[in-house]
Amino acid sequence: MVTVVKATGEKEQFSEEKVLHSIRRAGIPRELEEQVLAHIKTKLYENIPTSEIYQYITTFLGNSHPHAKAKYSLKQAIMALGPTGYPFEDFVTEIFKTQGYTTQTRTIVRGKCITHEIDVIAQKNKEKIMVEAKFHNLPGTKTNVHVSLYTKARFDDVKGTNKFTSAWLITNTKITTDAITYAQCNNIRVIGWSYPEQGNLRDLIEQARLAPITTLTFLSQGQLQKLLEHNIVLCKDLCTNPSLLNLLPISDSKKGDILSQAAFVCNL
Repeated sequence: MVTVVKATGEKEQFSEEKVLHSIRRAGIPRELEEQVLAHIKTKLYENIPTSEIYQYITTFLGNSHPHAKAKYSLKQAIMALGPTGYPFEDFVTEIFKTQGYTTQTRTIVRGKCITHEIDVIAQKNKEKIMVEAKFHNLPGTKTNVHVSLYTKARFDDVKGTNKFTSAWLITNTKITTDAITYAQCNNIRVIGWSYPEQGNLRDLIEQARLAPITTLTFLSQGQLQKLLEHNIVLCKDLCTNPSLLNLLPISDSKKGDILSQAAFVCNL
């Protein structure tokens, strides 16, 4: 069996089931599943990077079903929200909104000792959450224990003066064991890309159908940045308000392609 190398440098055996699971979870048409797997198996070699397998899958989907390619690339699309963390913070607020929270982003609050800029504040009924939204845009990067440490320190300073009831740490990557252990010991809720097993970031995104605009393959990097600069982070925003594409100097035909792909990604 062929060994693959993950972005973290860890090695594991190639798994056909993992490939099929990732394809199915992305909602790729059933008729493409075996075709994709057969294609990948012709490309395998010992110690092949998982990033290379990903590229083979997206290239194959791009040639056979461009809309499916967009949906498969969710994790990479979240990383593409950079280079700053602001679009990720905006994205996190949208997740909270789907759960009935009112939100604020990048808010300056007075703590017991100093002032702090809080990434996201989410409120519902008597619950008021301080959210640390930690964004990484490099594959293989992990959120380390120092993030849990400063989240706890910040929460301790602001909770009394601002009536915060809890602190959450949300990141788009994996989280080290120490970071999770320290956070749990101090009653900080942690949500990573695949942590916890249920209710992780990917689950929340898929359940709420909150695909970022960076999933769309018909938009160039410059066009994506233009939309992000106007705080447009969701595909559903384009579906509900197509006139947002008027910010871009593109043809009506191109707009139609973008909106068609956005609708597919959001399952509309």
